Amino acid sequence: MRAAYRPAIFNTGHLSMITPKNAILPVSWQQLNPQLSISEATDALAKIEEIGAGNGGFDGGALSDRFWDEGYFLIEDVLPTDVLAKLRQGIETLVANDLSPAMIYLYDEAWQVFQRLRPLLSHFLGDRIALLPHFWAWHVNPADGGRGWPPHRDYQGESAIGDDMLISLSLWVPLSNATPYNGCMYVLPRSFERRYETPVAKPEDVVLQDVRALPAGPGAVMGWRQDLYHWGSRASIHATEPRISLSLEFQNAAFDPLAEELLSLEQPPAFEKRLVLIASQFEKYRHMQDIDVKTVDWANAVLELCSGNSVG
Repeated sequence: MRAAYRPAIFNTGHLSMITPKNAILPVSWQQLNPQLSISEATDALAKIEEIGAGNGGFDGGALSDRFWDEGYFLIEDVLPTDVLAKLRQGIETLVANDLSPAMIYLYDEAWQVFQRLRPLLSHFLGDRIALLPHFWAWHVNPADGGRGWPPHRDYQGESAIGDDMLISLSLWVPLSNATPYNGCMYVLPRSFERRYETPVAKPEDVVLQDVRALPAGPGAVMGWRQDLYHWGSRASIHATEPRISLSLEFQNAAFDPLAEELLSLEQPPAFEKRLVLIASQFEKYRHMQDIDVKTVDWANAVLELCSGNSVG
């Protein structure tokens, strides 16, 4: 019998909700998650070992065949689970302190996860890789009917040219086991959608038998072209753990920018810039996820303080 998930009880006597004034101080976040780091110099992040540096890490040929046919890939056991465990702990601590999981991107280790995947990104996007300022982190809680994002495409425009040149790519990394019980990813493979008379415009257009669940565990990475129709499901109250995950978007920088500002994979933003970027995500994603007014007000107050400090 599967035991239902019960939220962990954190000893938060020495912690408190971080106010906007405290939020602009790196030490506040460092004290909250001492197992994670916030580097003063972003070039300190350049020393991360990339997957593929020794044993290849993935089969590029087989990966490409499936990707161009179905629009996505899933690779198991390529990321270091010890680092992912620290990030999971970090998100659980944020949530326990009434803070958004997205604040995990204040820490170096969240960016380092994707730096490790540079060979994989280069395989699909070429050597000129840029980060799009679009990212999120999830803590899908089975105890309160949590769910992932509803059916959508990450980008409504052109994501690829033909069947061999990719413009943009989304990566998704589970920090806990993501299962059908706790809200794993679901996709409509492009090989199926191509048979439809018209592209899917709304969930009712999807033939349910064409839907594919993609359970995955820590160490895995999932990626899809940004025009792939996908979503996260709702968690069952009988799930044994929350679904905790990270996502970041990338583009081939040889093409025109898909966002007003592109970021560097080699030089992720410094702390102040990270804070501004994260605080800007809440209003952007309110249509995708239930984000309470208190959180939005907190983020806006942080942005106002950063603006007053001339943080860019």
